[in-house]
This record gives sequence, C-alpha cells and structure tokens, in this order.
Amino acid sequence: MEHLNAMHDGDVVAHIVRRTVTPYVLDDPFGLSALLDGLHYNGPNRFFAHGALFAYMRNMPLFLQHFVDPVYSTYMASAVAKTLMQGGLIILLAYYISRTSRLNAPTFLLAALLVTPFFQTAGYMFQMAVIDYSITYCFFYALPQVLLLFYYLPLHRALFVRPDTALGWGWQVALPVLAVVLALSGPLIPAEGVLISAALLLYTAATQRQQMRAGGQLGTLVRLPAQLLRGPLRGVILQLSFFIICCLYSLYIGTFNSENNHDFTVWEMYEKLWNGIPLEFTSQIGFPVLLAAVLVNLLLLKASAPTPASARLLRIAQWFFLLGIIYIVLLPLGGYRNYRPNIVRRDTLIPITLALMYLYGSSTVYLLRHGPPRFNRLYIPALVAIVALYSFADVSDLRQDNCERDALRTIARSKEAVVHLESDCPVLNWGPITDPNVSGDAARAMYLWRITQEEKPFYH
Repeated sequence: MEHLNAMHDGDVVAHIVRRTVTPYVLDDPFGLSALLDGLHYNGPNRFFAHGALFAYMRNMPLFLQHFVDPVYSTYMASAVAKTLMQGGLIILLAYYISRTSRLNAPTFLLAALLVTPFFQTAGYMFQMAVIDYSITYCFFYALPQVLLLFYYLPLHRALFVRPDTALGWGWQVALPVLAVVLALSGPLIPAEGVLISAALLLYTAATQRQQMRAGGQLGTLVRLPAQLLRGPLRGVILQLSFFIICCLYSLYIGTFNSENNHDFTVWEMYEKLWNGIPLEFTSQIGFPVLLAAVLVNLLLLKASAPTPASARLLRIAQWFFLLGIIYIVLLPLGGYRNYRPNIVRRDTLIPITLALMYLYGSSTVYLLRHGPPRFNRLYIPALVAIVALYSFADVSDLRQDNCERDALRTIARSKEAVVHLESDCPVLNWGPITDPNVSGDAARAMYLWRITQEEKPFYH
C-alpha cells in the first residue's frame, strides 16, 4: 500500500518515451558505439536497466488495465515491481543468512523477520532506502542488487555451503549470460562485481593453496594459477574471472556517459565525499542505529566462546568492512551528478546497507541460537526495540490524497487541447510545469498509457 501511494518520479516518462538521447543505449546493448566510435551518450553501459524499465512501464500498466482504470494502473505497476524487488531481496538475504533454501525453516523465517524492518518506504527512506520511492531508481539500483545476489547463489554454495559440489551445467551456461546482463545494468554493479569477485578469487586461491600444501601437491607460485584451474573449483574461478572482465569493460565504456560532469577535479570530488559522509550518516538515526547494532553484535561474538561459526562470521565482517571502505573510496571516480552533490547518498550506499543487513541478521541468528538463557532474556527485548523503532518510523499516511493522481484524472476528463491545472502538484515531473511546451514527454506517456485519447499538453 505504501508503494502504491507513491507519486511518479520525474524521470520515468523520459525512459518510456524515446527522446533524442535514450535511443542510443536502447539500440546498442553492448555499448559498441562508445567502444569503437568514441560516441558519448546517456548510459552506454546500462542497456539492461534502461531496457527493463522501458519494457515494463510501457506494457505492465496496459496489462493491469484489464482490472483497474488507466490512471490507477500506472501506480499499481510501480507498486508491483517495487514489492517484487523488496520480496526478492528479503528472500535472498534470508538465504545467505540462514544458508538454507527451505522457506519454512525456522532460521530462514527468523532471518527474513530480522531484515524486513530495515526496508524503509517512509521513515528513514531518505537516508537508507533500498527500494526507492522512484520507480526509475528501483530499476537502476534495487533490481540489479536482486540479480547480483542471485548471481552469487551457486558460487556461494560451491565455496561455503557444499565445497565438494561442482557447478551444474545449467549454472555454467546461465552465469555468463547473467554476468553480461549485470555488468550492463545499474551504475553500482561494475564496481561491486569487481570487488566481490576479486575477494572471492583471493579466498578460493588461498583455500586451494592450503589444501595443496596439506596434500604435498603445492608447486611454485608461478604454477599456482594452472594448478587452480585443474582443481575442483575450476568452474567457480572461470565464472568469477569472466564477471570481472565484463565489469571492467562496463567501467571503461561508462567513461563515455554524457551525464558525467567534469566541472570538478578528482580532489574536489573527494572533498565533497569527505564532507558528505558525516551529513549522510547523521541526517537521521536509521543508518547509525543499524551500524551500531552490527558493531555491538560483533563485540558480543568476539566476547563469546569461540566456535568455527563465530570465527567465520567475524572474518566475513572484516572482509565486508574492508570492501565497504574501498567501495566508498572509489565512489568519486564514478563521476559527479548535480542531483547528488555530496557523492554519497542513499542510492550509492545501497551495497553498504545490504551488507549491514546481512551482518546484523547473521550475527543475531547466531547469538540467539548459541547465547545462554540469561543472555537471551536481555538480548531479545533489545531486538524487539530495534524492530519497533524501524517499524513505527516506517509508517506513511496511506489516506493522504495523491494530488498527482487527481491531476492525471483532470487531464483525462478535460476537453481542452491544452489543460490548465489549478494545483501546483508535480505531474510526471520533478516539479510543477509552467510551460505547456515542456509537458510533451508527459503528454506522450499519458497517451501511451491510454489515460488520454490524444496527446494533451498541460501546465500549472
């Protein structure tokens, strides 16, 4: 219901109405115009995000019009997509935390329950939203995260859950395809893919090297790559290496993005990042509380009786914090955007937010299962307080009138060729439109959605 009540963002119509800059990326999936001709255009390395949003928001509202009216169908289409993305992320996080795919397993349900409150639709949305109120941002940020977590499922299983099990032929075929799709999707995936895959390759090499040394099979360092490729994790190594290559290619053609702002030097962008981090982390209490909860859990793990599982969690936390720092340091190299003046913002922090959700969920599940009864009598009320904090904060006024929806119905009913709107509520735009000539994309979108029978310009 909260997703359904959200207004449309100001970018969605530009992505479903093919303007002068969008056709380049939609007609060139692999960015060859940038690679071969040096052409600068909008999002050369983001075809699959552009294409998914274009196809979905042009067709899903028309399908839903079998059940609801045209205006309502556009909001329902956005809500369905956001809800599926949120559900997918909760399920995937619960799997990684519980390490089981049984949806009715107690640990899986507990993990899902623990991470759900952190998905903020209202409340702390402007600080830590993973599912943004903007459907455009969801397709460029949240959806690629779903696909990324899905991509690593069989690799995670082969490395950590059942190390003796090789990748099946189905995954051997599907993962390279998914690697290409991911690398040419959201703006965050290329950097994430390189960092995570490189870390997993280092882990794989170190693990295999230890096993070879124990078996007396360890050769020279020069021969190690060949030995690794003959080992049981050969398929994992090849898949991770291919994904890194795809991500590096994406990072390169991303330098031809016409949206890149060159008004600031790299040093100036790092100054903006340095000044923006405290502003982002202290603007609301949502992110600091989650970070504090993770740190407290890790301290409790450190103080508890050591077990292989607790040692593994602490080691994962160290890797996550290291990769998180590297990721944040790399953010200014992705270019400057006027709408993101401090470089760091809720959208660029999504990987950090998801990593903290995982660390909180996995450490909490461990402490609940291994803590003494006296410990749980104190710990469980603290967990309930955290759930309550985020749940009560994330309450929007579902009865609030959606003025944009009313304006769309006014335009649909109007007999005028150019419609004058009395309210100043933004309609398919980031702000009010005072010049009807500026409303061309919105008018075209309303016609494509069958809200109007012809293109009707409008103004406030």
